[in-house]
Amino acid sequence: MQDLHDLIEGVSGGRLSRREFLAKATALGLTASAAGSVLAACGTSASSQESGSPGAAAAYLEPAKPPQALYLFNWQNEIAPSNKTKFAQRYGVEIAESYFDDNEALLAKLKGGVTGYDLIVPTSYMVSIMIKTGLLLPLDLKLIPNLKNLAPSFQKLSYDPATDGHRYSVPWLWGNCGIAVRTDKVSQPITSWSALWNPQYKGQIDMLGDQRETLGCALKLLGYSYNSTDEQQINAAADKLIEQKPLVRQYDSLNMKRNIVSGVPLVHTWNGDAYLAVDTIGADKVSYVLPQEGFSVWVDNLCIPKGAPNPYWAHKFIDFMCEPENAAELVNYVQYLSPNAAAHPFIDKKILARTPDEQTMQRSEMLSDVGVADRLWNAAWQKVKSA
Repeated sequence: MQDLHDLIEGVSGGRLSRREFLAKATALGLTASAAGSVLAACGTSASSQESGSPGAAAAYLEPAKPPQALYLFNWQNEIAPSNKTKFAQRYGVEIAESYFDDNEALLAKLKGGVTGYDLIVPTSYMVSIMIKTGLLLPLDLKLIPNLKNLAPSFQKLSYDPATDGHRYSVPWLWGNCGIAVRTDKVSQPITSWSALWNPQYKGQIDMLGDQRETLGCALKLLGYSYNSTDEQQINAAADKLIEQKPLVRQYDSLNMKRNIVSGVPLVHTWNGDAYLAVDTIGADKVSYVLPQEGFSVWVDNLCIPKGAPNPYWAHKFIDFMCEPENAAELVNYVQYLSPNAAAHPFIDKKILARTPDEQTMQRSEMLSDVGVADRLWNAAWQKVKSA
């Protein structure tokens, strides 16, 4: 078939895109799967012509049939049910979820060889670690045209700097970490992390069971960085948490909203959970404090792990979630903040109003990769948990 031969030469030489090749090949009578096999055999799976960044890996081919489901490994309650329903209605592909408690648990799963996930949701610093350890697939940005909807500050990411020509993550939520205060139970003003070390509140304090956030707030209370790599500082933070431990009711990263609503006076938590509690029982009973010493800022990201069964459809989901209305539905449900500038007109105004102003943000620190000091953090956290 000379026509097919010409098409193969055209796509190999870059004169045809893979989409043009597939359209023309199927018009010649090839099935979609056969055309895809020919395309892969002629080397376009190693071509950068469909990539969204220089030198990036091959475009991901659309399979002949969509999968029944995409498997999302996510934080609990970090997607709107309507997001899953609308994606299934549009494409006939369900979203199946399982959950992790913290970034370190997510990393341990992937490093331990667990596969089968199409999408994962690591936080900023963990994206950096996963890129370095080769756990993520590079993205084909041409399959994510709605990436243009992200605010400029989220287009180029310090934790995903594309130093190898690839991009590996797309932000879908951002937020911060502070203290939820039941103002109907705590009479004095709370402005500092030191409130969580006040013996007056023994048995009335919940802390996150999150290595970076919990060691981080102790570091901040001591005047250090959330991203410290100094062994003495990290050990001092661990000792500070051990000192606090008799006051702590529990460490919990899953049920913060429920704990606030049920009446726990002081809860170390993320902003979304605090504001969900506000919506449930009222702003007259709950306030959310960003302590004066400083607070963390994080970005959660959609990424595709190596070995993902359905990378093409994972891209479709990422692009779907970058559509303004879908991004807004996510934020309106979870009460975190959106990196999607085009979504803002569809986001509840009370959520937009909760975005920290520039002066407040000067007290913030983005959680970042601590490199080889990660072993110091792991050891310090184990020391706290076993104390």
